[in-house]
Amino acid sequence: MALRFLTSQPLQDHLPLMIYFPGMDGTGQLFARQQVQLAQRFDIRCLAIPENDLSEWDELVDRTLHLINQELSTDPDREIHLCGESFGACLAMMIAARLPHVQQLTLINPASSFARLPWLAASSLVANVLPEPLYQLSARLLVSFLIEVDLVSATEQKKLIAAMLSIASSTVAWRLGLLRQFNVHMVVPHLVTIPTLLIAGERDRLLPSKLEVQILRRQLPQAKTIFLPTSGHACLLEIETNLAHIL
Repeated sequence: MALRFLTSQPLQDHLPLMIYFPGMDGTGQLFARQQVQLAQRFDIRCLAIPENDLSEWDELVDRTLHLINQELSTDPDREIHLCGESFGACLAMMIAARLPHVQQLTLINPASSFARLPWLAASSLVANVLPEPLYQLSARLLVSFLIEVDLVSATEQKKLIAAMLSIASSTVAWRLGLLRQFNVHMVVPHLVTIPTLLIAGERDRLLPSKLEVQILRRQLPQAKTIFLPTSGHACLLEIETNLAHIL
């Protein structure tokens, strides 16, 4: 299966284009509950990365840009909003650095801090050697680190577990390896003119997201920060998180 965009509503090319870059699961399906209200203001595409995709960053960026250019083929000057979450925030930054005329960049709990956290960076090596049954068990246990359980409906929790189990441990190890290689200092200088919204869940137990967005805010003159006091890492799944309202 090829890299592709998912759409859950009729195409609305009279609206600004919003492209969502997903977290580690890469499915693009966990954005669905946010799309209901966002679809009133944006023509939305969710990037879906094949579960067996082992592309390096450069190739992943090139292929994604190709998809975006196809979307812009009939209107090259169309307004573009990029929204990336966790792993996807790193990809969104790399895309924004090479894509002209980005109207806004939204980064949610960005995983750009990953390489600076030795215990997390080592997890890519561990994931690569875990037997599949043990990996699936660990993926289920990880859910409690990703969400504030009381704030995420049972339905969304099931979707999160399904998305996590849809990718093999070898793919997870590869994507963790990409995060280990990601150098935010090489990307940030290309983003200084882009209006950027930095969103962090203050109860993120997976990454130091609040600190990370504070660091990014100091480097991006056009950035604003929003802190969600009760939110965890996968904050877009939470009942009370409304990205359309935040934007």
